[in-house]
Amino acid sequence: MPDIDLTPALFDEIARLKPSEQRKVMRIIGEQEFDRCADDLLYWLDESKHIVPYVYTQDQKPLYECTICRDAGVESTSYFHKLDDHLKIRHGIEQANPQDRRGYFKELPTTRPFPMKPYIEPIARTWLTEQFIVIPKSRDMIATWQIVAYYTWDTLFHTGRQNFFQSENASKANYLVQRANFIYKNQPKFLRDMHKATYTVNNKNGRLYVPSLDSEIIGLPQGPDQIRMHHPTGIFGDEIAFQEKAGETFSAIKPAIQAGGRYTGISSANPGWMHLVVEDLLD
Repeated sequence: MPDIDLTPALFDEIARLKPSEQRKVMRIIGEQEFDRCADDLLYWLDESKHIVPYVYTQDQKPLYECTICRDAGVESTSYFHKLDDHLKIRHGIEQANPQDRRGYFKELPTTRPFPMKPYIEPIARTWLTEQFIVIPKSRDMIATWQIVAYYTWDTLFHTGRQNFFQSENASKANYLVQRANFIYKNQPKFLRDMHKATYTVNNKNGRLYVPSLDSEIIGLPQGPDQIRMHHPTGIFGDEIAFQEKAGETFSAIKPAIQAGGRYTGISSANPGWMHLVVEDLLD
């Protein structure tokens, strides 16, 4: 069957069909889009490729769109503590009263389409081709959401994946799995229904499981003993510069990853094992 061109007009036509016919057509669309996403991580991530976004993130921190930039056709968003800087630097406006700045900004929803910043594609392509990656991050890079999304894609669209998320403790690791579940649940229904996933928690360890693909994400606290017995297809270590045994954990899991898999570690700055890895100071 030839690919279906997804357009607003097509969905208007589908809405006029009988419910049984709608389900058949949406199943075909789901199969098509599932295959496209499985073949191309960036296609799944990039909202510009679809009539609706496929991937969403969530951030409780306020984020605003500058109405001056928007009206001029320029994309511009800023966190709350940068609004005055934006007005002064970009538009030469200084506010004596911070309350006056509200007229220049529109607050954005906390649930937002995945932002395709210029650095997203090179990081994604590196993640797809390299087994071992360590990424120093800054606060505004959405680095954690990026890597969670990459491993979620791997789990939702491929068979037999076992990916582990490790953080400083079980609660923080589970929070990462919750993010993966958030991404799954906010996909369009025609994608979400192709292979349904379930989220559960056992002893504070979160799990996102796709039964029909036998693929899963499991959250674990830091430490080599938590992971030594497993042979996963992927490991994501969040804030590894603050994990006391990050180096031991990597040593414990490295043989399994070398046999076919990937390790991704990210963190903000802190002296220790990650610093030595980034600066290539280890033997």
